Amino acid sequence: MSKTMLALGLLVSVFIMSGCENFSMPNAPTLSSGSSANGDGQASNPITDLKEVANELIGPSDSIRPSIISGTELMTLHGWLANMYPWDYLPNQSAVHPVSNLWTPNRRPSFMQISEQCKQIREYGGAAAVLEYSPSNFDQNYWMSNNFAGECGPFFLLYEHIYGTRFISPDGGPKNMDIPSNRQVFKDDIKFMFDNVIVPQQSRYVTVNGKAVIYMWSSNQMTGDFGSLLEEVKNEYPVFFLGSSEIWSTPSNQNDKDRVKALDGFMEYTIGGSWTYLKAVQSSRRTSHSWRAYLQRLELETGKRYIFIPTFQAAYDDTNIQPPRNNLPMYAKSREEVLYHAELIRGGMGSAYDNIGPFVVYSELPEGAAVIESQCLPETIDKPGRYVGCGTARLQILKDYFGW
Repeated sequence: MSKTMLALGLLVSVFIMSGCENFSMPNAPTLSSGSSANGDGQASNPITDLKEVANELIGPSDSIRPSIISGTELMTLHGWLANMYPWDYLPNQSAVHPVSNLWTPNRRPSFMQISEQCKQIREYGGAAAVLEYSPSNFDQNYWMSNNFAGECGPFFLLYEHIYGTRFISPDGGPKNMDIPSNRQVFKDDIKFMFDNVIVPQQSRYVTVNGKAVIYMWSSNQMTGDFGSLLEEVKNEYPVFFLGSSEIWSTPSNQNDKDRVKALDGFMEYTIGGSWTYLKAVQSSRRTSHSWRAYLQRLELETGKRYIFIPTFQAAYDDTNIQPPRNNLPMYAKSREEVLYHAELIRGGMGSAYDNIGPFVVYSELPEGAAVIESQCLPETIDKPGRYVGCGTARLQILKDYFGW
């Protein structure tokens, strides 16, 4: 029997068993195909589950590509957004050192360790996972083998569009989107993510009005006429692009203006700053309010509503990375400074920011911002005038302020 006939047979069988009155899309997502309950404890919908099975059996098809993704709506999420990584943990290049049940040195997290990370994220109030992802079989196979962090519940992709790409200028640096081959790579990457991740996992995938969220952590490095390319892709796929590294300067040239207009929302990867933690927090707050004012003017021009999600950052320390970057580490002087940062975010939600998140680096270890439960080592313990927050101290702040 062919895969297509098998998939159709499965769908017909479930339709008959369920009855016509049950043939409808669910109001809430399921944890995965075949799970009995979703992240909120609600029963899964057999039709949605079988649709995902069919996608896995027969593969994506342009002729049946959905125009709406029946996923988890972003505005319904309550809690912070946990950015997760599939990288090796290299102790000699890391400023944060996870406890052993969450990560093994010199290896990627195992299936059980990803499950434990998800349990921790949910325990401390995380609402969704943001999975760092390169459109390659390497990352695809890894996240598939880990059920796309299934125990974290809803998720969406952080599209790695800067390093290790097929763009001209593959490792770092701006990508000139006037180059035809670069435009085609972008289209191919979105197609791959849509067909191989978003559609097969749509019951858990995070959406905005039925459009799948894709995050670009440094969208301002997509230079040239990127705006028209974003619009082309959005006309073909129901996708919703969040951009980053945009708020620090108001667009001046036409390409930058068009790129910002074509993006659908903004979520910074860091709070910026090569200065003290407190000054970085205060600067981020001022810049965020200015950016919201800019977006309000832009909304009058474009007629669309832009989402703006806040960012929480506990520290920054890339001093162990090789070759050296020569950046100064940035730690709070005290726990009170980190609480102040959390208070500013919470106070700005609903005004400067939308009432979503914040976005948090959970497990990116080399740059020192990860909030994952960590070992308290001589180099990572708190000292006078230097608050690190090892163990679960960073997580506890998130739970207290954003773990609704």
